Amino acid sequence: MRERLPFLFIQCRPAGKIARDELQTIAEVTGLKIGQELHSYLLPEETDLDLVRDLDIAGGYSAVIISGSPFRAQQPNGSEDPVQRQLYNQLMPLLHYLLDNDFPTLGLCYGMQMLGQAAGATLTDRTGEDLQAVEVTLTAEGQQDQVTGQLEPIIRSYTGHGDSLAELPEGATLLGSGNYCHYQLLRFRNHLYGTQFHPEITTAGMQIRIDQYGDAYYAAAEREAVIARCMSQDVTSSHRLLSAFTEHYRR
Repeated sequence: MRERLPFLFIQCRPAGKIARDELQTIAEVTGLKIGQELHSYLLPEETDLDLVRDLDIAGGYSAVIISGSPFRAQQPNGSEDPVQRQLYNQLMPLLHYLLDNDFPTLGLCYGMQMLGQAAGATLTDRTGEDLQAVEVTLTAEGQQDQVTGQLEPIIRSYTGHGDSLAELPEGATLLGSGNYCHYQLLRFRNHLYGTQFHPEITTAGMQIRIDQYGDAYYAAAEREAVIARCMSQDVTSSHRLLSAFTEHYRR
């Protein structure tokens, strides 16, 4: 019997506690074994890696997962952090390849913002969300989708982002929306998915992020309020998206 193809996890953040936590959480939720069934690349450390040329995406992987990031997904203009520019320039050719081939993909937060731009959308900072847990309501299309149809009609998940999609790109379908940030869950073409929320963050994982981010996502004086509103929420309903995606596309 042929072995099943692994999943490719592109991590768009520096090495550290958060990178380790997101990799471990995805492995635990999906049941994929790190290094065997789940191959990960920390992109800030892989400066010479050409994701399309050097990796056999179509022949070697079941699907691609693209992580969130502490860096903005905005197109470089020369004033940004060098790592932000590196990530954008490395990822954009891969995203066009994935879209052109309708290759199974799951973009998380930053990952969806990059997918959206590759598909022609723009970003806005008008619907950013502080660290919190929000409700995402599936649309009729979301409830009928082959992957998201396995979720509850309303799920709760953590968010934390400055930018988000300003509009629905051509060829994309809205699968789930939020009360404040509208574009929370999308499908691009037939097999590419994106979430503005974070189905890979557990309650324990959110505590790691609160500790690591300091006052980058919130004022230092609001720390206790942030902890109170985040630690009291049950976000397990959103984790199902990870397992639904990997179960559907494992080949």
